[in-house]
Amino acid sequence: MLNTLENSMGMEFDDIDYPVTIRRERLSAFPNFAQESHWHDDVEFLCVLSGAMQCTINGEPIGLSQDEGVFINSRQMHVVHSDTRTDCDFVVVRFHPMLLCATKNIESRFVIPVIDNPDFPYAVLSPEIEWQRSVLDAILRIYYMRHETTLALGAQGEFFHIWEQIFRHNAKAPAKVRESSPQLSQLKDMINFISLNYQRKISLEDIRLAGNIGKTSCCLIFQKYLNQTPNTYLTVFRLRKGADLLVKTDKAIVEISEEVGFSGASYFAEAFKKHMGEMPSEYRKKRRIMSE
Repeated sequence: MLNTLENSMGMEFDDIDYPVTIRRERLSAFPNFAQESHWHDDVEFLCVLSGAMQCTINGEPIGLSQDEGVFINSRQMHVVHSDTRTDCDFVVVRFHPMLLCATKNIESRFVIPVIDNPDFPYAVLSPEIEWQRSVLDAILRIYYMRHETTLALGAQGEFFHIWEQIFRHNAKAPAKVRESSPQLSQLKDMINFISLNYQRKISLEDIRLAGNIGKTSCCLIFQKYLNQTPNTYLTVFRLRKGADLLVKTDKAIVEISEEVGFSGASYFAEAFKKHMGEMPSEYRKKRRIMSE
C-alpha cells in the first residue's frame, strides 16, 4: 500500500527523491485568498504564524488562529481559505507516510492504523495542550532546518516524534467527522475528471458521469463538500489555471483564455473580474510587482 509515491491533483515534492514538501505560504498569494480543493496520499501539517484562516476538510470548516495548527490525514479532501479575504501567514509540512515505514512492523502497527482510520481525518492542534504544542514546535523546527544539508536526517527524527504523538492520542481524542459516505470518492472522481479535462468543453452531464451518479446528486455533493455548484467549481478551476499563466508566462490574454477552456477572451475577463475581484491585466501587473 505504501510502496508508491502517488500524489493526487498534481501535488509536487520539493525534491523528487525525497517525498517531503516544506513551505511558508500567505493566503494572499492564492487567487481570491483560497487554494484549490485537493487531496493526496501524503499527511499534511499546517501551523499558523500570524493572522487567521479557515481550513475545510471533507466539507467540515475549521477556524485556525495564530499559533494553532492542524494535522490532515492521508487522502482527505481539504482547502485553506479566507472568506473575508484577510491574510494569513502559515507553514506547511507535507510528507508521504512511507518515510515512517522503517520496518513492516512499524508500518502495520503504527502507520496504517492511523492513515486508514475513517474516524480520524484530521486533528486540530492547540498550543494550550502539551502534546499538540510539541507537534507544532516540531513542525517549526522542520521548517527552520529546510535549507540544511542534513535535512533528511534531522527531519526524520521530527517525523517520528510527531507520529508518536499522533498515534498515542489518536484513539483518545478522535477528530470530529462527517458520517462515512461513498460521496467523497465520487467527488474525488469528478474533481479528477475536471482537472484532466478542463481545457475542453465540459458539461454537467460529463461531470456527473465521471462520478457515476445523477445530476441532482452531483450538484448536492458539490454543494455539501465544496459549497459550490459543479459549474462554478469548473469555472473557478479554469480561472486559477489562467491566473497561474498570467503570472508565469507572457502569453496574450486571448491565448490564455482559450488554453484554460473559455470560449473567448471577453467571457474569461468577465468571469475573472467576478471571481478574482479584478481584470486579468490588473491581476498580472500586481502579481508581478509583488514577486519582484
